[in-house]
Amino acid sequence: MTAPHRTATTEGAPATSDTGEDDPAPSHWRRLAPPVALAALLLAWSNLVLPALPADAVLKALFNVGGVAGLVVSARLLGLTWADLGVGRGTWGAGARWGGAAIGIAVLGYGAVLVAAPHLLENPQLAGASPGALLLRGLVLIPFGTVLAEELAFRGVLHGHSARSLPVRAALGVSAVAFGLWHLTVALGPSAVPLPPTWAWTSALTVLAVTVVGGLTLGWLRHRTGSVLAPIGLHLGTNAVGLVAAGVALAH
Repeated sequence: MTAPHRTATTEGAPATSDTGEDDPAPSHWRRLAPPVALAALLLAWSNLVLPALPADAVLKALFNVGGVAGLVVSARLLGLTWADLGVGRGTWGAGARWGGAAIGIAVLGYGAVLVAAPHLLENPQLAGASPGALLLRGLVLIPFGTVLAEELAFRGVLHGHSARSLPVRAALGVSAVAFGLWHLTVALGPSAVPLPPTWAWTSALTVLAVTVVGGLTLGWLRHRTGSVLAPIGLHLGTNAVGLVAAGVALAH
């Protein structure tokens, strides 16, 4: 009877490859680099490509939908699964429940504001918009060109890619900061609230801060349910329902 065979590698020593060479785990920065590169690609799309297009909301929505479709196809070819992208069949139920609840809360919240203080929802940028234009934005452009495209890009591809190599908190942070910077062009544009020129920077910082916090919330929903349906519901509630409420407030 022979003694058990022991390998030369002791506990805590670095792993070695078949060739005997050290094969250490990737450093933190090496693991962070690919998600950051993907985030930079998304930011270039939002802040360079889209602003260069003609000022046509329908055209930009089509570009967003086409761009994210290409992004999803590329992610699949690079090995991300449907579960990585937040659209795995097993997550549909939880995503729909949380997303539906978020829409319901948004409807109740905006409804309460319309009854109690409708002036808080008035947006001068909507002045002069026809009911048909508001319906197009609220039922088509925002749900598909904004919400679906952004959620698949950030809570789908970027989060799924980041979560493969980073801790959950780091993955959520990368996607949230990138989501905030995605809105940089909007933040630097005209404010919905008239401000003196010397205070214009506060509007930009507010937009960025709100969108980063929003990105963290949307990312948490994605992580909690494993599905992009949950953040899609919250995003729809804040954007599409908010637009309808602002239109109603402006009309009265």
